[in-house]
Amino acid sequence: MSDALHLSNSALAAFYLVFLIPLLLFQRWRLGLSKTLITAFTRMTLQLAIVGLYLQTLFNLDSFWLNTAWLMVMVLMAAWTICKQTGTQWQRTMPAVLTGQLIAIGFMLPVLMLGVIQTSPWWEARYLIPVAGMLLGNTLSANVLAIDRLQSSLKQRHAEYEYYVALGAPKPCTPFVKEAFAAALRPPMAAMSTLGIVSLPGMMTGQILGGTEPLLAVKYQLVIMIAIFISVVLSTAVSLSMIGKHISDPYGRLTL
Repeated sequence: MSDALHLSNSALAAFYLVFLIPLLLFQRWRLGLSKTLITAFTRMTLQLAIVGLYLQTLFNLDSFWLNTAWLMVMVLMAAWTICKQTGTQWQRTMPAVLTGQLIAIGFMLPVLMLGVIQTSPWWEARYLIPVAGMLLGNTLSANVLAIDRLQSSLKQRHAEYEYYVALGAPKPCTPFVKEAFAAALRPPMAAMSTLGIVSLPGMMTGQILGGTEPLLAVKYQLVIMIAIFISVVLSTAVSLSMIGKHISDPYGRLTL
């Protein structure tokens, strides 16, 4: 297949005019969302432009140490965002969440880069950074869902938790941790079961638009989906396990 078609700046700028449609609807229905929409797509444009320029520089330099440093920044930002989104005390949850992210990325990236994609060198920025971004984005969502579910279950069924404590259960939060873990795994499993029928995944579509043969794009998408699911399982399991060990004081009082 041919290379990706060139997308001119003028065509992209003209395409932005489609934002007039929601703006007119917001104005007609007096939703008060016009300013929010303008701010959102302005930030989106600026952020992606800056990221694009930075990634282009990163790809051109292709330094092992620079790639590793940027990868660590991505992991730290993902862990911090999880703590912020769940509203937990970051001093208590950050070590658990960060450990989960590092284990998931530390396991899956070498397997993908060395064993499956087989890039040379394995830390080539063109492959390492986008793949790591996809993995971290999905583990972030799963961890937020899991920790939110754990907190809400403990609040709504606090009497049940206290019952386990009264019985002298060594790990009274275990049922809640298991429930949160299962809840975090349902979305990626549902996505895998409907892939190709309900929706075409973004990576596969992007590769096809970029000129990749459809069957090769499918192979890459299968690899990424498996890697995403394993990363979600590892990161969430580690995070919840560590949080579960320090979720209460010696008297059984919740500290999360």
